[in-house]
Amino acid sequence: MKKKTIFLLFYLIIFIMPLYAAADSKEYVENLVKNQINTVLSVINDKNLQEQAKKDKIFTIAAPLFDFYTMSKLALGEEYWKKLSDSERKDFSELFKKRIKLVYLNRLSIDNIKVQYSPPIEKGPKLIYVPSVFTSKDKNFNVLFKLWNSPNDWKIYDVETEGISIVKTYKSQFADILNKGSIKDLFKKLEDNNQ
Repeated sequence: MKKKTIFLLFYLIIFIMPLYAAADSKEYVENLVKNQINTVLSVINDKNLQEQAKKDKIFTIAAPLFDFYTMSKLALGEEYWKKLSDSERKDFSELFKKRIKLVYLNRLSIDNIKVQYSPPIEKGPKLIYVPSVFTSKDKNFNVLFKLWNSPNDWKIYDVETEGISIVKTYKSQFADILNKGSIKDLFKKLEDNNQ
């Protein structure tokens, strides 16, 4: 009897509990993304704020959900990342973060935006994707938020809009610069573009 009880407990721990944990993680991540986006939408709909003030506030709200350090590492690529010192990695990550803020907030249409979500997709023990559709001016945009379970909670490490990945786009751009020059040239290019 004891052996059966021990086996049953072992079975529950090894096979059943991870399924509950995965379901909890998916629900947690979905709520995390939804809450953040709802907060951003409330800023967008605030008629008392000017456009630039809205954009600044949106970035302040959204930034903590993003893992810019991991994004910059993926965009630069392992080969170049491992050549950087810790301080250079931090500097590069900050430059990358500023670039994302400048480019994507300037493209952001501060208009009536509606969002619909599909169920989150578990891509591994530490990866969950949240599919969504953003609607603005009667146009639909498929947006996929990719999150990983970092040491500091679940964080976005990439976003795909209509199948185009932020990380892959920058990886391609950075590769072009690095193929013609050096890592210093890339730093300089980012610094100049962030002005």
